[in-house]
Amino acid sequence: MTERQRFNLHEERLAIYSRDGGICQYCGEPVDINHFEVAHRIANTVSNRKRYGAEVVDHRLNKATTHAGKCNSGMNCGFNPGKCQEVIDRIKGQ
Repeated sequence: MTERQRFNLHEERLAIYSRDGGICQYCGEPVDINHFEVAHRIANTVSNRKRYGAEVVDHRLNKATTHAGKCNSGMNCGFNPGKCQEVIDRIKGQ
C-alpha cells in the first residue's frame, strides 16, 4: 500500500467516525476515537465482491463505526437478505 493509499484510508476512517458521531452503530454506545473499528455491513469477501460489486462493498454507506469484537461482527448483515438490500438501495439511491 502506498503512502497516499494509507492516507486516504485514514481519512475515510475519520470521515466515517465523524459521520456516525463517534457512536457504535451496533450497540449505540460512544466509541473512543483511539479504539474504534470500521465494520462492513455487507462483508468484504470475494463472494460478496462478485455478487454485489466493489462499488457496493467499498462504499462508505456500507461501513460503520463500531467497537471491536462482538459489535464489529454484529454489523454483518450477510445472513439477512432484506438488510443487505436496504444497504444496496441506500448506496444506489445516491
